[in-house]
Amino acid sequence: MLDAAGAAIKVAASKAALATLCACTMCALSLIPANLYAQAAAPAAGQAPAGPPMDIKGKTAAQFYKNIKVLNDIPAVEVHPAMEYIMVGLGVGCAYCHDVRHFDNDDKPQKRTARNMIQMTLALNSTVFDNQVRVTCFTCHRGLAIPAASPVLAPEKGPDGPVPAGTYAPSAIPNQVLTAAMAPVKVIPGATPPAATQPPAVEKPVVALPAADDLFSKYLQALGGNDALRKITTLVAKGTVEMALPPAPGTPPGPPTIGHPAVEVSRTAPDKALMTIQLPAKPNMDGYDGTTSWLQGQLSRENTGGERAVFQQWAEFVPGLGFRANHTRVHVDSIEKVGDHQAYRVSGFRIVGAGYDRVYFDTQSGLLGRTVTYMNSVLGSFPIQNDYDDYRPVNGIQVAFTDHYFNPEGNRLYKWEQVEANTPIDDKVYARPPQPPPPPPAPPAAK
Repeated sequence: MLDAAGAAIKVAASKAALATLCACTMCALSLIPANLYAQAAAPAAGQAPAGPPMDIKGKTAAQFYKNIKVLNDIPAVEVHPAMEYIMVGLGVGCAYCHDVRHFDNDDKPQKRTARNMIQMTLALNSTVFDNQVRVTCFTCHRGLAIPAASPVLAPEKGPDGPVPAGTYAPSAIPNQVLTAAMAPVKVIPGATPPAATQPPAVEKPVVALPAADDLFSKYLQALGGNDALRKITTLVAKGTVEMALPPAPGTPPGPPTIGHPAVEVSRTAPDKALMTIQLPAKPNMDGYDGTTSWLQGQLSRENTGGERAVFQQWAEFVPGLGFRANHTRVHVDSIEKVGDHQAYRVSGFRIVGAGYDRVYFDTQSGLLGRTVTYMNSVLGSFPIQNDYDDYRPVNGIQVAFTDHYFNPEGNRLYKWEQVEANTPIDDKVYARPPQPPPPPPAPPAAK
C-alpha cells in the first residue's frame, strides 16, 4: 500500500524539511514556540528548558506570553500551532525570526516583518473574505521564505535571500484600500451560471459506494474481530525510523543526513501512547497520557491547540477505528489508489475542535491503508498523512509493521521489527517527566 518509499523519503532532505528539522510534529524533534521560554532565564548548556506551566489554559496570548503585539486576544494554547504553521508556510525554522535564547527580543527584522504579514492576512480575511481564513502564509510563500513574484520553472527556484532590484514591478494602481466590496462574487444557491462559464457535460460512470458503517465493520473483522481486540490491552513496537538527523554531538555543524535510529512505541488501550527515538544527542520522546500531549528531548513542552488534537488521534490504540465516533458527517465519498491498491475514502469533520479528516480502507482486505488529518491553527492548517502496510498477525490481531509518515516538515518511514502484545506497562510512563527547575537569574551587572 505504500507509494515509492525510497523516493519519497528523500523529500526529508529538501530545503523545507532541513530548515524545520527541529520542528516536526508527532515525530522525533520539536518546535520552539514563540516566546515560550521568555518568562525564564536561558537554560544552562545541555539542559532541557522547562515546559509551559499548566496555567496556560484559559489565558489569552497576551496574558501568558511576553511581547505579543498582534495575536494578543487569541487563546494562549493557539500560539504555538500558529508559529508551527508559519514555519511550514515559509519553510524556515524558529531562528529565522527569533533569537532562540530570548524569544521576546525584537532584534530581527524578520520578526517585525512577520507581524506585519500576519496583520495583512488578518485584514484580508476579515475585510474581503467574510472572516474566513482564505489567505494564509502559504497562499503566497509556498514554502519559500521570500515568495516568488512570478511562476517558476523547474529546476529553477524562487528567491532565496535578498531580493534583487527590479524583481517586483511598481504597482499599476497604487494606494488601494481594503474594502468588503473586494470580496469574490458569491454564487447564489440554485442559480444557473452564464452559459459561457458552464463546462461541457461529462458523463461519469456511477460507482456504487458502500456505507461507512459497513466499512468500519469490515475493518474490525479484518483486524481479527472485536473479541480478539478486547484481549489486547497493550502493544509495544520496536524497530527503526528512516529520517533526517542533525549532526552528531561533537562534530562540526552541517546539514542533516538521512539516518535510521532505533525507535520504540508503547500503547495502552484506549488512548495512551509513548514514542522514544534514540537520537545522537539524547532520546526524544513524544507522549500522550489520555489528556496531556508532551515532548521531551533537546527541548521540552506540552502540545496545545491543533497540535494536541493531532497527537490525540495518533495515540488511538488501533489507528482509524475510532474515526466514526470522533467525527460527524462521516461518509464514503470516493475510491482512490493507495500505493498499489484501491481504497475507499471515508471523510468526516472532527467533533472536538476544527478539522476535516479522512481514512482509507482497502477495497479487498478491508484493512486501513491511509489516514489524513490536519494540524489546524488560527493562521491556517497543513495535512499529516500516515500510510500503513505489511500487516502481520500479533496475538490474534492484524498489526501494520510499516508506517510511512508524510508531513510538510519532513517525512518518516517507520519499520517495526517486532511487536509484542499485553506486555505490562505502568501508566506512569505516559506522564510527562518532571521538569528541571529554571536556572537562577543572572547576577546584576557590576556598576
